[in-house]
Amino acid sequence: MPGRVRRRYNTFLVAVTPERPRKAARPLVYAVMKPDAEAAIEAVRGLAGPQAAVSLVGGLSTRIAKALKLKPDEPRAV
Repeated sequence: MPGRVRRRYNTFLVAVTPERPRKAARPLVYAVMKPDAEAAIEAVRGLAGPQAAVSLVGGLSTRIAKALKLKPDEPRAV
């Protein structure tokens, strides 16, 4: 009897850069655990403003994600 299917999560880093005329607009980086990169970008896009640019900038190891106590489907600013 097969067990239940487990979804594999990866931790992605997603940057949100506000569209402001200010010169010193800094990006805000979120860590989010999702099965794929597109889902991670969409999760953070819901938090960002309509004019903000959202982009994938990297990932985190499983060890670091555990140390930060990240949970699946919960974006957190880092």
